[in-house]
Amino acid sequence: MVRSKQRSIPQTNLLQALAELRFHLRSFQQFSEQVAKKQHLQPRQHLLLLQIAGIAEGRSATITFLAVRLGLRQNSVVELANRSVAEGLVRRDEDPCDRRRVILSVTHKGMRMLDALSQSHARELDEYGPRLIRTLQRIKIVRGKNGHVPVIEWSQTARKPGGPRSRSVG
Repeated sequence: MVRSKQRSIPQTNLLQALAELRFHLRSFQQFSEQVAKKQHLQPRQHLLLLQIAGIAEGRSATITFLAVRLGLRQNSVVELANRSVAEGLVRRDEDPCDRRRVILSVTHKGMRMLDALSQSHARELDEYGPRLIRTLQRIKIVRGKNGHVPVIEWSQTARKPGGPRSRSVG
């Protein structure tokens, strides 16, 4: 007869909180994909538009940058960009500083679609946001009680661009 090890209560609480977090994140992702499809846009195209339009000042929306931000290979981003250019959502321009690089920007048509999607996402986050915050706070409390890590502010745990675990992208 195989006996399973019993998990401690604190470990069980952490696992429950992490499972809850993954559920909320996945639910929001599914919502996002469905809304994009209703707008006749592939979910990855929506993410591409969002990353291009939401790029920080001083950065360029290059294929390399977008591959990192989207978690895709460069050739996949090129195909995604080609489709988006063909549909009039994205414009491709040569980088004036380096003619080998291409910089992508969102067209007026792409911005109209992105604006509509962003409004529905903001409304949905009104519902998901408080749930996510409660779940993150629960994880923080459980981890602090277990002595696994010191209790620190969430903003301190976020990776910053150019930080020790991020790659430089151009």
